Amino acid sequence: MNYFFLFIIILIQLFERIFAKQYNIKAKAPNINLFTAVGCFCALLFFLINSGGSISFPRELIPYSAAFSMAFGTASAAMIFAIKTGPLSITALITSYSLLIPTFYGILFLHDPIHPTLYIGLVALLISLYLINKNKDESMKFSPSWIIYILLTFIANGMCSTIQKMQQVHFDGAYKNEFMIISLAVVTIVLLVLGLSKKGNKREMLKPCIKYGAVKGLINGIMNYLVMVVSASMPNSVLFPSISAGGIVLTFICALTIYKEKLSKTQTVGYILGIVSVVFLNI
Repeated sequence: MNYFFLFIIILIQLFERIFAKQYNIKAKAPNINLFTAVGCFCALLFFLINSGGSISFPRELIPYSAAFSMAFGTASAAMIFAIKTGPLSITALITSYSLLIPTFYGILFLHDPIHPTLYIGLVALLISLYLINKNKDESMKFSPSWIIYILLTFIANGMCSTIQKMQQVHFDGAYKNEFMIISLAVVTIVLLVLGLSKKGNKREMLKPCIKYGAVKGLINGIMNYLVMVVSASMPNSVLFPSISAGGIVLTFICALTIYKEKLSKTQTVGYILGIVSVVFLNI
């Protein structure tokens, strides 16, 4: 069942990126903070419904929720900006590498088992990143703003997964819904205030946010819940690299077929190595 959930997580990750990309394409007056706030609110609704009304909030949960809300809000907004200012395929690739942060946390602090195939998979991922950035053509130039956004996404996204793991380990798999409800409530309020403070027609801004952000938020809630469920019984060294590599492959296919992004032969080899890494990370 864990591997079925893992497949669903990877698939949801792809659809999240598609909805973010579509918002950037369709929105006439884009408001990233408002878009992210709508998504977070809908994710919050998922966890409220999933709790069935049976929730409690121990004090010990607050530090984890506070840390996660900061990381999640940063990762969500920065990812949208990165997709807006750079290619979807490479943005997804580097974002996927951020899951190496919780992987090494699991190895160093939780003593997750290490298999030889893990090393092969990780090396394949690193070579893939190198090839993606080598001999890139004019259409794949990276702007300074994209570099800043992708670095923020990388760090914040990796910390999200790490904090989720820490919370689940500390509470022995409990308080999944409560943890996410507090975190998402904080993010929603902060980003909503920032979004509404932007000058312009609020109705014009809100309409595409609801259209694309609501679905994105709902499936994000499902994905985060499944990550916490699976992380309670699957080593980080298997879970997060698998999510990373699987996301690379599916987003690569989507970027080439739907958004017609063009990669050089060297970059394509890099993505093929991403596929190879999926195999080794799951042996």
